[in-house]
Amino acid sequence: MRIVLSFLLSLLTFTTLLHADDINTTTEPDLFTSEEDGQFDVSNYLATKYGFMAVPIVITEPAVGYGGGATLLFLHDSFSSSLAKRKSPPSMSGVMVAATENGTWFGGAFHMGYWLEDSIRSTTAAGLFNVNMNFYPLPKFALDLNMKGYMAYQEVMFRLGGSNFFLGGNYSYVDNTIKSNSDRILGKLINHFEPDIKMGSLAAIVQYDSRDTTFTPSKGLFAKATLRRFDENFGGAQNFWRNGAKAFYFIPALDSLIIGLRAEGESVSASDNDYIPIFAYPSIVMRGVPAMRYQGEHMLMGELQLRWEFVNRWNLVGFGGVGKTFGSDSAGLIDTSFSDAPVHPAGGLGFRYELARKFGLWGGMDFATSEENNFAFYFTMGSAWGAF
Repeated sequence: MRIVLSFLLSLLTFTTLLHADDINTTTEPDLFTSEEDGQFDVSNYLATKYGFMAVPIVITEPAVGYGGGATLLFLHDSFSSSLAKRKSPPSMSGVMVAATENGTWFGGAFHMGYWLEDSIRSTTAAGLFNVNMNFYPLPKFALDLNMKGYMAYQEVMFRLGGSNFFLGGNYSYVDNTIKSNSDRILGKLINHFEPDIKMGSLAAIVQYDSRDTTFTPSKGLFAKATLRRFDENFGGAQNFWRNGAKAFYFIPALDSLIIGLRAEGESVSASDNDYIPIFAYPSIVMRGVPAMRYQGEHMLMGELQLRWEFVNRWNLVGFGGVGKTFGSDSAGLIDTSFSDAPVHPAGGLGFRYELARKFGLWGGMDFATSEENNFAFYFTMGSAWGAF
């Protein structure tokens, strides 16, 4: 699910930060002004403050409808610690809750840790969810399902020496009860869904990250490959593989133009006697495409993004991409080869404002559509491409 911070609302919440030193910002206007150009910039504010921060959540995902919520963050250190060698954020913890117009809601707690000058990265999360969403076991058949349960997640990544390579892994657990929101399910599909699903998985991860910042990169490469096994021995009731790889490459073509390239693929597989839940099938994830709209046994996609600074601190963003899903569908009723699978395009336009120059943090909005004329807009803080 795409959940991004609201650009305009986030500007307001910077002033609600509860500092450890309780400084009155009215006596220090330079905290919100750049020394370079005199424009609004929160670099100095973030570099010197730590403590609690209330951040709004704005949800604009077409698959679940509009909604919102809030996150209460605790910054364990100031952002200035990330200026020494790498532009990574400080360790942070938080609790969050949000809901949407179609009855979807979720809540949870998390911790993201950056240790020993970003030599170790850890992510811990746990939460409850109640999701109402359409899934597509067949290309043109929408299945309206409710998923309710809880999840837990733990990941640890270790940097190899002083290089840009990381090795690590994660464990995830999901306990999920599924039911149909409609009165009927196609007769051929009824035997392909289980009402109660428990999944436990272990994953091995290889990652490379040479981006100049983890916020809004302007140059560098991020690449990640994941080998994941869901198994009864890991606490679940399902046995299958889900593997994936992704790469984001950012090229400063001109002083004012940044080219972004994205390639991503995922695949699931299981023996004949094992069951893969419908929500575990890969899907195309692009701005303009509703979540889970195009699912299949295999997924491949690519995207191009251009970010042009046409005025100081203001960027225009243009993006577009295509994706394919192929192989067997989740009901096992069809099998489509890569060459026969249709191409699904999506794209749009957006804008960014440079919020914190010292940290490479930009925020703004994207407006996108896809082949089915699904119009969507997204508030984007940082990069629109998820590295998780």
